[in-house]
Amino acid sequence: MNSKNLHGRTSRYEGCTVMGVLSVSAFLTDAVTLIHGPDGCTHINTSLLYSTLAEHDIFRIPEIVSTGLGEDEIIFGGEDALEDALTTVCGNDPAAVVVASTCVSETIGDDVAGICSQSWDVPVIYVPSSGFLGGTFTDGYTSTLTALSSFIAPPSCWKKNTGTVNIVGEKNLEFEAEDNFQEVSRILGLLGLDVNIRYVRDITVEDIGIFGDAELNLFREDKYGILGRHFDAFTGIPSLPEFPVGLSATLDFIRDVGRLTGRDTTDAVSAEEEQLAGLTDEFSDLRGEYVTFDSFGFQSAEMEMFTEVAEAVGIRVSEEGTVIPIPFCMPVGTLGLRRMLRQWRRFIDG
Repeated sequence: MNSKNLHGRTSRYEGCTVMGVLSVSAFLTDAVTLIHGPDGCTHINTSLLYSTLAEHDIFRIPEIVSTGLGEDEIIFGGEDALEDALTTVCGNDPAAVVVASTCVSETIGDDVAGICSQSWDVPVIYVPSSGFLGGTFTDGYTSTLTALSSFIAPPSCWKKNTGTVNIVGEKNLEFEAEDNFQEVSRILGLLGLDVNIRYVRDITVEDIGIFGDAELNLFREDKYGILGRHFDAFTGIPSLPEFPVGLSATLDFIRDVGRLTGRDTTDAVSAEEEQLAGLTDEFSDLRGEYVTFDSFGFQSAEMEMFTEVAEAVGIRVSEEGTVIPIPFCMPVGTLGLRRMLRQWRRFIDG
């Protein structure tokens, strides 16, 4: 059964599995993504990708190629088309090729894995990504992140005590991706930690090799622990499952990072408490206002966090209050809360 429509799997980020692959592979700057399917699959997904990137003022065009399966290949098999395309793409000497299958190529039974495992002049990574057979955007995203871990250098090459953290699985298509990264970097900096690599956002294949140098893996959002289990087993590096969201969660995040990296958090927590206290002063004009939260039936309404923020600022939650829509993406850290409260102010002021 295709579980993509089950309520528990519904989110803004669900959709075509191929798009999930592209949301990662397109940010590997020296690799090519080869989509094994009809040109329509490639056209629809790349058009959406390009338009989304343009909205974010990102004008770099990722290298994406289609095997262009037509009627003959769909009837008689498309393996020859895949081999021909791989020969051409590898001949251009990219650092790697990420091959994404599609509903069509998986349904007709092409041995994509077998062809990708042949000897090629450059590394070829296969990511199964057929939506018709049960895949979702998240499956493509997760599978690509795990598949690319094969480029991590062996443990004998890892450096120790580097004071760095890997940022793993950023949601590259969310509008706030850079703001969220800057906020997390700021918080890590309170503990004297720097970012090792952003896996995978605007890095090269070679960059992935230093993944093992980090003291901590920080996942953008690993709700079900799929990525955590993979990378914990693969590298043994301790990890945290998500970016900090909320007032108390941000302070807990600092304590957790300190615990896992062996750092004292006293000064960092105090500094962040001052930042959080500043929110009360900045939004004192909202004290005594009434609001209610609306998830519109499909966002994840983490009401405890919103209620916590409202109470801290002096806003009262009531069904009769101004309707505040739940954001698609939860606010990260203290600066994320500040941006969210500015939106609340605009709704309240009308």
